[in-house]
Parts: sequence; structure tokens; C-alpha cells
Amino acid sequence: MPDIVTKKQNYGKIAFHGVVEEKHPDKEIFQLMSDIKNVVLGKEVSFDISKFDFSDLTDFQKKVLIKQSEVPFGKVTSYKKLAEMIGKPKSARPVANVLSNNLFPLVIPCHRTVRSDWTVGGYAGNAEGYYKQFILEKEGITIKNGIVSKQFRYPEDPNFKSI
Repeated sequence: MPDIVTKKQNYGKIAFHGVVEEKHPDKEIFQLMSDIKNVVLGKEVSFDISKFDFSDLTDFQKKVLIKQSEVPFGKVTSYKKLAEMIGKPKSARPVANVLSNNLFPLVIPCHRTVRSDWTVGGYAGNAEGYYKQFILEKEGITIKNGIVSKQFRYPEDPNFKSI
């Protein structure tokens, strides 16, 4: 959240309820850090989100994040498709809003969700989607002219004509 006085984001002071804060990390925390690094390197990693504290979230937010965590490595879905998968087909924009505030990025892979026209879109405060495209390409996903290639779409969309 932005600082109340300056209205600027101060990443050094961010504190979220439910996010792990350790002064002397144990073996599980070191493993989590290693797994997050591996995601950035494009390696397939499975995270157990059952231990995450979602108590501050609405049911809708929980559904979005849990369903998002099920998008497989090497595949990409759209906000519209994700909304359909949670039974809220007209909620693409609210789904996008939930993912833009994902407290567990990379662990809950919101980078694997793109616009309904299969263009990458923004990520991590960057409207051009540079970081998102970087991570997706590390996962082996092909993006041509800013559009995710058809074979990487999840679930497959037979009505979309690939460029």
C-alpha cells in the first residue's frame, strides 16, 4: 500500500497479514526461497498453498487464487477463461483485479494469465508486460507479436484464430 503521507510505494515497509516473516528462516523457508528462484529461472515448481493464510480474503478472491494456482506450468489462461473456470463468466475484470493484488506472486502464478485476446498485458506494475513475458518465455511459452501461441493456451480455445 502507498505511504499515507507521500502516497508512494515503500517496498521496504510492506507487511501483509499471512505472509511469512522470519528473522532466522528454517529449512522450509530456505526451500521456498529456492523454489521461487527456480520459477524465475523457468523451472517447473509445485507449491503447496494449503498452508497459506487466506483469512483476509473474500470467497471470490480465494476462488480466483486457488484456481489460478491450478494453471499448469507451460500453459497460459485468460482472465475471461479463469472467470469461467470459477463459475463467474462475466467477472474477467474483477478476476484481473484479484490477480493484480496477488500477495503470493510466482508462488500463485498470476503471470500465467493474460488478456482475452491472448496478449500478455501488464505485470508487477509494468504496463508493457516485460516481466510477465520474460517469465512466460522462461517457461517455454512462445509469444509471437505479443500474442501467446495457441498450443500454450489453457484450456484450449478452438474459436480463437491464431496469428
